[in-house]
Amino acid sequence: MTNKTPKGPVPSLIGSTMGRPRRVRVERKSECKRCGVGLEAGKECIAIPKLGGAFQNLRRYCEKCYRAILEKTESDLETLRVL
Repeated sequence: MTNKTPKGPVPSLIGSTMGRPRRVRVERKSECKRCGVGLEAGKECIAIPKLGGAFQNLRRYCEKCYRAILEKTESDLETLRVL
């Protein structure tokens, strides 16, 4: 698998469109929503639900992208604490 560069800005968990992240086991081969790296079946990944639709749409992220999302969320929280 080739590692692609992540698309767009790093999302934050503060926004109201993302639900509570959780670890899930990958049932069939899929890709990270952000960078496109392959997620092997049987391994664990982070699933963050996209809220607002009739059905819960889980977006799967690799560990590297999830860490970037957490760092962005922490920096957003620091910004809010300063205000």
